[in-house]
Amino acid sequence: MQRTGGRAVLGLRKGTVELMSHQPEWRFAFVAERNRLSDAIGLDKYRVEHIGSTSVPGLPAKPVLDMAVLVRERELMPALKSALTSKGYIDRGDKGQNGGHLFVFEESVEVRTIHLHALHYGDPQWLAYLRFRDSLRSDGSLRDEYARLKVCLANAMPNDRAAYTAGKNDFIQRVLKAIQE
Repeated sequence: MQRTGGRAVLGLRKGTVELMSHQPEWRFAFVAERNRLSDAIGLDKYRVEHIGSTSVPGLPAKPVLDMAVLVRERELMPALKSALTSKGYIDRGDKGQNGGHLFVFEESVEVRTIHLHALHYGDPQWLAYLRFRDSLRSDGSLRDEYARLKVCLANAMPNDRAAYTAGKNDFIQRVLKAIQE
């Protein structure tokens, strides 16, 4: 786990679920990682956003940064893959509608610190990530409801991240549907 001042900031063993209270350092970790990638990927060709629970102040989260990269032109994906793998990311392949092309960064074997989702321009998942994040940031009661769900799921399935993630899906879809209405 990456640490700041003796306190754990990022890192979670693959497949497990552990929530932490929101850490202000997560915002700084995102900015540092975006800056680290800036020269490699060229931010004029890509847009990088901090998504997921670590991007929402006041929301408990797994200590893993979620980032989304918008690939402005399809032909830029091979260059992005090359740049990310040169920076230590592991290419986990195209997850399609379940998050785009996934790259992970591990602090050590099996301890993930970053999930990076690369999406093509026009992919509806890009807007879904941003709209869900922004809804949680702006609506305290919605954020609290989501926090309660996350804690309940994490307590029920601490060693089954896939089930934890699936358990959040109905809530996420309900929020996204309400935004579109």
